[in-house]
Amino acid sequence: MSASQIFPTRSKLPLGNSNKQNDISIDRVMSESVPLLQHKQTVESLSNSNYISNAEPTLSDKVSYYLPCVSWLPSYNWQFFFGDLVAGLSLASFQMPLSMSYATAIARVPPICGLIGLIIPPMIYTVFGSVPQMIVGPEAALSLIVGTAIEPYTHEKGIDVVDLVIVITSVSGATLLGFGLARFGFLDNVLSTSLLKGFIGGVGLVMLINSSITELGLSEIYENLDPEARSMYHRAPYQKLRFVYRYFPETHKPTAYLCLASLLVLLLIRTVKSWCISRNMNKAVFVPEILIVLLITTVLSWATDWQSMGIKVLGHVNTKHFKFSLPFCGDIVKYYNPLIGAGFSCAILGFFESTTASKSLGSMYNLPISSNRELVALGSINLVGSMFGALPSFGGYGRSKINALSGAKTTMSGFCMALIILIVTVFFMSYLFYLPICILSVIISTVGFSLLEEIPKDIYFHWRNSGYNELLTFFVTIIATIFYSIEAGIILGVLYSLVRVVRHSGQSRIQILTRSSALDTFVNADEPQQEQRSDSILDNSSACSAHSNVDGCLIIKIPEPLTFINSSDLKARLRRVELYGSPKIHPATPRLRDENLTRYVIFDLNGMTDLDSTAAQILYDIVHNYKERGICIMFARVPTFKKIRARLETSKVKQLLVEVANDIRNMTGAEIQGTSKDISNLPYFLTVEEALKAVTEINVSSGYYDLSSYLSSLPPY
Repeated sequence: MSASQIFPTRSKLPLGNSNKQNDISIDRVMSESVPLLQHKQTVESLSNSNYISNAEPTLSDKVSYYLPCVSWLPSYNWQFFFGDLVAGLSLASFQMPLSMSYATAIARVPPICGLIGLIIPPMIYTVFGSVPQMIVGPEAALSLIVGTAIEPYTHEKGIDVVDLVIVITSVSGATLLGFGLARFGFLDNVLSTSLLKGFIGGVGLVMLINSSITELGLSEIYENLDPEARSMYHRAPYQKLRFVYRYFPETHKPTAYLCLASLLVLLLIRTVKSWCISRNMNKAVFVPEILIVLLITTVLSWATDWQSMGIKVLGHVNTKHFKFSLPFCGDIVKYYNPLIGAGFSCAILGFFESTTASKSLGSMYNLPISSNRELVALGSINLVGSMFGALPSFGGYGRSKINALSGAKTTMSGFCMALIILIVTVFFMSYLFYLPICILSVIISTVGFSLLEEIPKDIYFHWRNSGYNELLTFFVTIIATIFYSIEAGIILGVLYSLVRVVRHSGQSRIQILTRSSALDTFVNADEPQQEQRSDSILDNSSACSAHSNVDGCLIIKIPEPLTFINSSDLKARLRRVELYGSPKIHPATPRLRDENLTRYVIFDLNGMTDLDSTAAQILYDIVHNYKERGICIMFARVPTFKKIRARLETSKVKQLLVEVANDIRNMTGAEIQGTSKDISNLPYFLTVEEALKAVTEINVSSGYYDLSSYLSSLPPY
């Protein structure tokens, strides 16, 4: 028997892009190798053969894998540096005021925390980052988590809010670094896009609510509320909306008019930019509308003395808040217990957002992206950043795309941006003394509007496609965020996503195959027969159809890993098929099939790539139960994986199959072993066809089958 008879025929697999000699088919590789059956070569020797590479990466390969800068530094040149420098200048022009807005208007911490988040983390990412165009820094949603977490402590004396930032950022960094070392990169597949959209939508609304307090000039009233009123308006975002409604008559009109005018100018410039880009005027993307509004309002504030009109200005940026402190030690240890949840939330959402950005950039520029390496990089930058009081910093798709369009070649563009911001922070921050604080809130409002732009489109898309689970995930997340807290929105959204994953895993793809009188073949009992294709669901359908009219034979197809999740489902569905003839009938229905109707059960295990211990135990119980009832059990197309074969043997499932074969031989004289041998010997069958032939032989020997019809049904040889 040739190897092509054992393995399904495959099309040629391109192993190289330009070398046609590498275009080798699996069939040819197998046919040119040592014949498996003639030499009874086991799977172990197969894996040790010459055509399977066991090459180990060298030390330099491992270093360049975990420190990607090692791979591009030797070829770095002045042309690359010029592109990175231009990109760094473009980013610094709008990221610097944006990070200050995140710090003061959202996180409620000194602006230096936002600036440090754009200095230290990008420098560290230059070494550990694997996505050349990725720019890390503070994010609006994560800054909001920080602000919500530390808000209860802002009115307590003797507490430095920078210490609280250190705690949250260090927890985020340690969590991500641990996940990366443990290779938990697969977690980004658990969190659905609808969860992220719901969270982003909730964050956008919360940002608009929070910034409205400053934009209306009500921040002083809000900060000086008595304890009873503070407990009423400080708990949830919707309560802050109640505060705005309650104190709206006390709006500071000069501040409100300035904010309204600035917001309209920002939105107008952004609309014009979008129009220009749609007309292929791509250079419009480099217009720094945030920097333009910030500089104009600062100059006007200085020239017309807006401070005398009651409009609050930024004043001196106190660099004394810049501090170096080791996390997880000293006086800040007492804050870890109440703030660990906020740090973990930042880690999960930041990783998910960064992964979304990295995968988008990877697909755009054909880059190999490793989630595990990104976890290590994100964990490292936040651990180091926490030592300097930086806000949690993660990758953002918007600024990273602008970085790529600006000509960035490597992660050195982030280093250039960080160096420029450091120079401005140290030497030129005094020029922003007259910057109106409300302008920072206006910038946050524009970010909030941008977060909400795509929400209606996503809702309509899922509604049109009947994606009710996605819509439920979206609304659960956004409602919990608005009416309770951001952490609650994250927790409920993640829990519901996990429930969906577990439920989907529990609804296995195990197929109960029954005989169809209309098609004269075995079909999936879960699907209506009119929807079945005319060909068999099994491989070698033409050969199987000759034996498909064997009465009392049940075929169980397991095309997926058998685990503790779906093995119980297999047992329950087998029971229903025996009782009712279909797994879809309600279990309260009276029995519809006779107990003795099923005499043979064939398990088609092609595709069962894994078998855990719990599933092996349940499989043993199933086989043992059938054996005790006198039902013949056969296994066909058992995977050749060493782990699966060993588990079938150690769980005594193979021993039960041997005992069943011996019992059949003793009772009927039929020789089940007359078919082709499996590469690991009986009692496994290479194909379902051979198992059906064995069933036919048993029927003939025991008198259950008409001999003439049996002989006439055999295909010609």
